[in-house]
Amino acid sequence: MSSTAVHSAIATSATVTTTTPTTSHRHRHRHRPRKPLSFGIWYEWEEECAAIAAEHNLKVVRVHTHIGSGSDPAVWQKTAGMSIDLCRNFPDVVTLNLGGGYKVARMATDKFTDLQECGAPVKEIFTKFAEETGRELHLEIEPGTFLVANTGAVVSTVQDKVSTGPSGHTFLKLDAGMTDVLRPSLYGAQHPLIVVPADPAASRDTEKVVVVGHCCESGDLLSCAPDEPETISERELTMAEVGDFLVVEGSGAYCSSMSTKNYNSFPEAPELLLTEDGELHVIRARQPLVEIWKNEVQLDDKVLS
Repeated sequence: MSSTAVHSAIATSATVTTTTPTTSHRHRHRHRPRKPLSFGIWYEWEEECAAIAAEHNLKVVRVHTHIGSGSDPAVWQKTAGMSIDLCRNFPDVVTLNLGGGYKVARMATDKFTDLQECGAPVKEIFTKFAEETGRELHLEIEPGTFLVANTGAVVSTVQDKVSTGPSGHTFLKLDAGMTDVLRPSLYGAQHPLIVVPADPAASRDTEKVVVVGHCCESGDLLSCAPDEPETISERELTMAEVGDFLVVEGSGAYCSSMSTKNYNSFPEAPELLLTEDGELHVIRARQPLVEIWKNEVQLDDKVLS
């Protein structure tokens, strides 16, 4: 029962994390609920889970599932229905956790999850279950990304600008990249990219450019095509010069926490909090370079001889 979260070695209760054959995700690289994936316990192993719980005198008190980030109310309804059916067969369950999956509109063309539209059918399912069984389940959700994705941004500097000729591209090279925002490299995820001239008085036209990071990787591409991490795509941005800033918006979730820290020997970037009064506060200092290798251990010469 390796995918079942048990509270401790002598626990008397357990949470079963299940996977159902539904998905509400727009990125093909992040479709979680599929048979080939290992996340959670496949829902058809319900009887085996019950048998293992009984063998170890465990009460299953929570069922947890996750469908990925999407905004389709029909998928939410189907997933909630399948998950609550599992609760019927585990009489000690008091909590159903439907996970995250609230689509965040980072780009202007994206669509936010309508919480009312998705929540209404789920409420009906919970109400019907209570009427039929006399059990009022506690609903848990995990809306972290939905709440914070658009509250954070990566502020980088344009450190070089190159062209590959009339039939090629103009590239903006940043002092940040997949070390700080990995989502484009993994999923082909899209983030708004904003050029901020170092000279506030500057007035410039726009140009089509490809925005890349500082790592020696073909996948360190911030302006990739949607869902295609290694496919070059141009963005029309304010004309940039070396020394200008480029802001990667929508970086408040799955960026700092999913960074490839220290790859290519780049230190971890600092983090600042902007408060309502306009003040900036350092909440994570820039990593000193020495910390990258401080845990390395010098071996005795005899070991290497």
